Amino acid sequence: MKILVIGASGMLAKPVVKNLDEFGFDVRLFSRTVHATMYEKNHEIVNGDVFVKPNLERAMDGCDAVYITLSKLNEAEAVKSIVEVAKEQQMKLIGLISGATVSEENRWFWMIDNKFQAEQTIINSGIPYIIFRPSWFMESLSLMVRNGKAMMIGKQPNLWHWLSADDFGRMVATAFQKTDAQNKIFYCYGPEKFLMKDILTEYCDVLYPGIKKVSSVPIGMMKLIAFLSGNKELKIASSMFAYFEKVEEPASNNETNKILGKPEITFNQWIKMQKS
Repeated sequence: MKILVIGASGMLAKPVVKNLDEFGFDVRLFSRTVHATMYEKNHEIVNGDVFVKPNLERAMDGCDAVYITLSKLNEAEAVKSIVEVAKEQQMKLIGLISGATVSEENRWFWMIDNKFQAEQTIINSGIPYIIFRPSWFMESLSLMVRNGKAMMIGKQPNLWHWLSADDFGRMVATAFQKTDAQNKIFYCYGPEKFLMKDILTEYCDVLYPGIKKVSSVPIGMMKLIAFLSGNKELKIASSMFAYFEKVEEPASNNETNKILGKPEITFNQWIKMQKS
């Protein structure tokens, strides 16, 4: 099977591509900014925009399946464009990374509504699909450390099964290999639950021992700073953290571990790999 990875320059694309390679798939990479030096193995690369139909047609030509991993885009509209071309190209399978809390009842938050619409477009496309709903990634901890300080927004009182990107990549590659994974939604959770402040503190203790404290900035204050500064990324981050204060991680799906295998990388194992 030849798989087109759309959004191949993103942080969460690399472990998926690595595992697809190891599982023996033929992989083609597509994004506006992906280039050869991002990957150890030489891959066929197509640069382009998901909203430009000829770019997508060129990227999908000769592929059997598509895996979609997007960030900083209107996912609902992007997936519509991708599915339109996928139908024309008679794709055999579409995979999508979504989010653990994506559901009808959480559509009140615009970001979740966007992901929900993307999921529904794929489900209703008539093309066999696999949707992945991962919890928080351990790799996202690095985004909370800036300029010698560790900071999270809000109190974040809920426990989450933090997942390593390598485990997730293996689960995606396994799903593409198994016909019984098709037309299913998989909740992808790590083996351990942590509060965000606790796991960020442990992360800093090992990798940034000079940081003695994890700060928690009130959501209201951060929204005010974002408004006064006109910082769009900070505004989005504030809204996202406010959302995660209100929702809890859904119950795990035993079918995920049965079909895709249990995630095995603990936080201690992961942090040792980051240190080495």
